[in-house]
Amino acid sequence: MSLLPCVEIEPKNPADSAVIWLHGLGASGHDFEPVVPELRLPASSAVRFVFPHAPAIPVTINGGMVMPAWYDI
Repeated sequence: MSLLPCVEIEPKNPADSAVIWLHGLGASGHDFEPVVPELRLPASSAVRFVFPHAPAIPVTINGGMVMPAWYDI
């Protein structure tokens, strides 16, 4: 099985929970990295954040342009 490339932000302590955050059309997982500090989670939280990158596919609504997308629209 092949996994999608992604950005992973690990907590200081072993993770006890995870958030998987999907980006929008044409974006990437990097677009939401700055959100994590803005959440101002307590230092004691042990949340892993995973921001996957969608594969580049032709998107019909954009004239078949190849871009990161989770599905064709």
